[in-house]
Formats: sequence, C-alpha cells, structure tokens
Amino acid sequence: MRSLLSTLLDHDPGLLAIIARRWDVDLDGLERLVAAEMLAAVMLDADKAAAEWSRLADNERGALQMLISAPDYRMAETQFARLFGQLRQMGPGRRDREKPHLNPTGVFETLYYRGLVAVAVAQSKTGMQPFVYVPDDLAAVFPAHETGFDLQVSAEDAAAAAAAQVTSPDIPGAIDMADTVKPETTQSATTTLVDDLTTLLAFLQVETVLAEKDALRQQVSDGLAAYWLGDTHPARVALLIALAGGMGLASSEGDRFKPVPANARRWLELTRPRQVRTLAEAWRDSTHFNDLWHTPGLQPEPTRWHNDPLLARQTVLVFLEVVPPEDWWPVDQLIALVKAEEPDFQRPAGDYDSWYIRDASTGDYLRGFESWDRVDGAVLRFILTGPMHWLGLVDLGEGGKLCRLTAYGRAFGNETEWPDPPEDPDHPAIQPDGTIHAPRTLSRYERFQLARIAEWHAAGPPYEYAITAAALERAAQQDIPVSAIRAFLQRISGADLPESVRRMLDQWEQGGAAAALITSAVILRTGDADTLTTILETPDLRRFVGAQLGPTAVIVRAGQEDALAAALHQYGILVETDE
Repeated sequence: MRSLLSTLLDHDPGLLAIIARRWDVDLDGLERLVAAEMLAAVMLDADKAAAEWSRLADNERGALQMLISAPDYRMAETQFARLFGQLRQMGPGRRDREKPHLNPTGVFETLYYRGLVAVAVAQSKTGMQPFVYVPDDLAAVFPAHETGFDLQVSAEDAAAAAAAQVTSPDIPGAIDMADTVKPETTQSATTTLVDDLTTLLAFLQVETVLAEKDALRQQVSDGLAAYWLGDTHPARVALLIALAGGMGLASSEGDRFKPVPANARRWLELTRPRQVRTLAEAWRDSTHFNDLWHTPGLQPEPTRWHNDPLLARQTVLVFLEVVPPEDWWPVDQLIALVKAEEPDFQRPAGDYDSWYIRDASTGDYLRGFESWDRVDGAVLRFILTGPMHWLGLVDLGEGGKLCRLTAYGRAFGNETEWPDPPEDPDHPAIQPDGTIHAPRTLSRYERFQLARIAEWHAAGPPYEYAITAAALERAAQQDIPVSAIRAFLQRISGADLPESVRRMLDQWEQGGAAAALITSAVILRTGDADTLTTILETPDLRRFVGAQLGPTAVIVRAGQEDALAAALHQYGILVETDE
C-alpha cells in the first residue's frame, strides 16, 4: 500500500522516537527526513526484521500475519479493531502523559507503537475510509512463512481471525457444502414478475393513479390485490413500481403516474427471457428501490442518514461466485462469509452508530457492530430470498434456509450465456358470451392491449377478461374505435369472432350503448289484488312506488323502502320484509 519511509515521514517526532527506541535506534539531534531514513534502513534489514518478528507474542504475530496475507497488506480499521482492540486517538501531549506504548489496550496499539502497522485513509467500495496496513517493503522482509505458532487469543477471537483472512482481492473463500442436502420443500423461482409488471402497466393506463409515492403504492396495492399472479408481499409491489419508474416504462405526468407509450411498448414486445434480464439488470442498478428499507423486521427512520443500495447488491453478486453453480447452498454460510471477509460492505467507514433503524417488533434501536446480523445480515438474506427470488434468479429451499441459482441466476452472475429460447405464443380463446381466456404465453404487449378494452375478471393462468358495455365505454374514453377492437380480437384469437360477440360490437358501434339494461330493484308484493289497488289509489302510499308489475306486485322507488313500510303501518297494512 505504502512504503515504510513514506509511512514514517507521516509520523510526528515523538512517535518516531517511540518506534526508534523499540528498534534500538538513536535519532537524537537528527532532522526529520534523516531520522526517518535511518529508522527505515534499520527496520528493513532482514536480520533486524526477523529478530523483531521473533520478539512478538503469538497473538501479535498472528495479527501481523493476517494483514500480510490480505490484499495490499491492509484491512479496514473497523474490522481490525474489532479483532485486536482499538487504537486510541491522541495527540503528542496526551501521548506523553499517558504513554500508551507502555500500556497498550490491545494488539493493535502494540503493533502501532512498534512501527509494524500504520493507518491511512484510502478508497473502498463504500467510499473513503481508514485502513490498517503493513508497509509494502516491511512486509516483504518479515519471515511471514513461519506459521508454526499458537495464537494466544480467546477462542472467539481466534475463530473470527481465522474466518477474516482474505484469499483474493475479488473472490472470497469457498462455502463448505459437505453437510448440505437437497431440501424437502422448495419454492421454485418463476417469471411472474414479468406478468405482474404487464398488469401494473395496464392498470396505470386504464385508471387514474396518483403519482405521490404513498398514494401510488396504496392505490396499486388496493386496486390490483386480486390480479397479481405472484407474491403479494408489499416489498414486491414496491419493487414493481420502482422498476416501472426506474426503467422509464412509466413516469409522472402532472399528478398522475402513467405509462410512457414508446418505452412501455418496447419492453412489452420483448421475449420473456429478455424481459427477465432487463428487470434483473434494472434492479441491480436501481436507486429507486432500497432493499434495506423493505427488509422484514427492520424499521428505518428517515433522518439525515442514507445508505447506498447498490453496495449490498454488488456484494451479494461477488460472493455468489463461490457458491456451487447448480446445487443448493446454505444462506447462513454465505452471510457468515460476508461478515468475516467484508462486514462493512454497506457502511461508509464502518459506521454502525449513525443509522437510525429500529427492530420492528421491539422498537429498540439497532446500533453497533453487535447488531450486524439483525441489520446487515438481514439485508443480505432479504436480497437473496426476496428480490432475487422474485426476479427468477434464485430457487428457495426449506423456507429460505437454502438457495440455488436458476439458469437465469447463473447467467446474471456471468457464469453462462443468458437463456433466450424462441417463444411460441398461444392464442386467447374468445367465448360466445364475450369472455376471453388469455394464456400467460400470450405476448405481454397483446395482453396489455386486451386489458385496455376488456373488463378484468381473474388473474391467470389463464387471465380472464370479458367484452362488456362498461369495458367498451372505457375503450371509447381512450379513443379506441370499435373497428380497431374488432380487428385486434380477430388477430390475436387467430380465428373468426363468435357471431354473438360480433353482434355486440356492431350494436355498440351503431348506438354507443347497450340494448338491454340489467338493474336491481325492490319489489312490493301483496297477498291479493285489492290490497295493491288500495295502495295505488291512496296518494300517501302511491308516491312511494313506481311501475306496476302485475296484479299483486309493484316496484318500490329507490331508497323509499323504510318510508313505505312506515306509511303502510299507519294505514293498518302489516308489512313483512324479506331480508
């Protein structure tokens, strides 16, 4: 990372003197540059370095060995401090008073005041943060191949230290699959997110949906609850909305959220595999959907802190390189591997205290590294068992304890080519009563158009729609002529329309209204014709009824049932209500 000389030149004279005494070097009266050069020359002498190495305690040597084994001889300061104690921050005055080199709080301070490690700020995946490092040239002269020593640390620290060793700058260690067996229960990933995004776009087209975030989610959740093909989890609904907006398939127009015609059509006309790919890539790169804020069990508070959702997804994708490509693997092991090798994957500078996140069940704030499993680990678990499962990338086993990459998941991780088999769309079946059964294999663009002109009855498979007067009225409001509807239905069905459906369309085209009206009404029936005659001839009673339906029946005017019953009682006519 840096040379020993450049590192020593960053130290103040007091710290140089402390290090020099450890190495038996006299720097009295020397200028800073000369002093640093003399001390560096002694420390880089192979025999001197070997002697210092041998003077270290086993736990000190183990910590140094870990750094030398790491990429660039460095480790995030927060991670190193969790294993080997904190380095207290103090200036020259306080250091002279407290003499931390004579009474170090842990291994970290011991190595620091002997000049064996230093701290510098460098770029990481989460931004600039401090790293503990061994100078490059100093690492080269240490006899680090001598590993026959016993680390004298607690069992917990020893396990953590062993797990934290990094073998490659890009690819972490492998997952132990020895005890993994095929799960008894599985949840295969599907591509229903494609179908449900089509349904969402159709809903946004035919309904007036508000663009304000909370109102949008509520209106979509309520309006489409019966029409989702996949999971109805609120986070999945939020993901669908975020993908629609992030991909430019829909956008705000005034106070309304509605499809962008050209963009929506391009996506709807893609083959299903290509649609899956665009959704997966859009989620990977999305800042519209924040996985942390949808993780079950967490209740983030919207204060000034923020997280970068891209970091967690990138971490998952990197660590997925070590899982078996076609077999099941334990989710807990992958999460433990991330915790050991890159625990600060989403935390700028290893900050575990400034994020305001509560436990959703207890209301307690989750702060400090001790909450890692409940926050950071939970986010990783959610990404795997939530978005990646919904996107068709990961199968789940044993309720999410095991995972397996699908063909799409392997392609998403660049292990294979992306599947793209040709599609053979089926035709929808149009019934004589106007009911239409649309299979999932129907082009998403054609189902989107069908949903614009037909009444929605049931989600698939198959989807059920119907040609009704209300649907034709809605189509007219969208400026869709009957001639276009007729041609569209005939084209997608691949056959002539049923004669009854053709007559319905012709009638609507000619009159713009239904030929018959079915409505509900309240009927008053009397035991004999004389009683009804009395009611019709009594003005105080006649005003509550409408058309006569026969010698003993008459329609009651809407909303007048109770008033009629009270009036009949006043005239001594006993009334019985059929509830």
